[in-house]
Amino acid sequence: MTIEQSENVEVSKQELQIYDRQIRLWGMEAQTKLRNSKVLVIGGSQLGAEVAKTLSLAGVDEMHLVDHRFVENSEIGANFLYDASVDNTKLTKWVAAKNFLTNLNRNVKLFIVEEDILSKSDDEIESYVRGFTIVIVLDETYTRTAKLNAICHKHQIRFVAGAIYGWVGYAFFDFDGHSFLTKVEDPSQGTTILDDDHKNNSTAVVTVEDEQFEQKTYSYPTFSAAFNSDFSSKKAMRKCKRVIPTSYFLVKTMLRASMDTSLTGDIDRDIETLTPIWKEEVLDGNHIIEMQPVQPDKFDHLYPPEFSPTAACIGGIIGQEAIKTITEGKLPIRNIFIYSALDSTGIACDFPLS
Repeated sequence: MTIEQSENVEVSKQELQIYDRQIRLWGMEAQTKLRNSKVLVIGGSQLGAEVAKTLSLAGVDEMHLVDHRFVENSEIGANFLYDASVDNTKLTKWVAAKNFLTNLNRNVKLFIVEEDILSKSDDEIESYVRGFTIVIVLDETYTRTAKLNAICHKHQIRFVAGAIYGWVGYAFFDFDGHSFLTKVEDPSQGTTILDDDHKNNSTAVVTVEDEQFEQKTYSYPTFSAAFNSDFSSKKAMRKCKRVIPTSYFLVKTMLRASMDTSLTGDIDRDIETLTPIWKEEVLDGNHIIEMQPVQPDKFDHLYPPEFSPTAACIGGIIGQEAIKTITEGKLPIRNIFIYSALDSTGIACDFPLS
């Protein structure tokens, strides 16, 4: 299956009324880019519901929603897209959500795919994704996420990944080769931001009324590169405690655990498996195990049910950054955002450390 790129379509008069408030926020050119965008969302979880809602309200042209799994009883009541008057357990996840999304914005064309796209060969996946403006994969394993990202990175297709682990979640962004509005710095002002090796106590701060921006293209690392940052160099070791949030080690532990079949679903047994992985990640990140605010006795919070505020936070960030990159607006997050409801932190990281 391939996605044909249609001709550029202008926002209609009827759509002008619907999107009036957001056009005032980000402009007609940005809305036109949304109007012509084709979005792929893989994963119809609670996090997927948040992302689909945001992009539907923004006014994308097409949303292709992929998930072959049936709705589970535990999801009913947690996923606001489901109609409680029907037996959702007989429906696949996006089929159960389609009516709500259709009524949310009838200008968005919805396409439901009830098959496991990521189980296909690399060539088949590559052929399928190449027509999309952006690809978003949610609540998938490390291996399948990295596989899809490598294909998208090869063709510079905008890519987002995210997952919720109970009370903790992450979002990853790869917008390699795409341009964004970047503030033009005035060299005459001499404003410089220095790293730890070149500190200067005197830093000029300049406030201007009319800021100027220019389109600038940025490079982004792959999913594998970002989540396998080398923290062993002297420069990295000095930065680790400042730039690596403690919640990163929880996310990395869960991603590593998803690479094999060692997790059984028995929480007590799984915590025994997760603990040595977590300790290894903490030490590799030059942190102190005893200083971590979340210890193994709280690892049961990394298991379902997903904490709704965490899903809302991560889903909102993914939707916001997706809109930024589709519209080529101001620079999105580079390149990982991690939220933990366990210690009420939301932190953006730029990995791998240079």
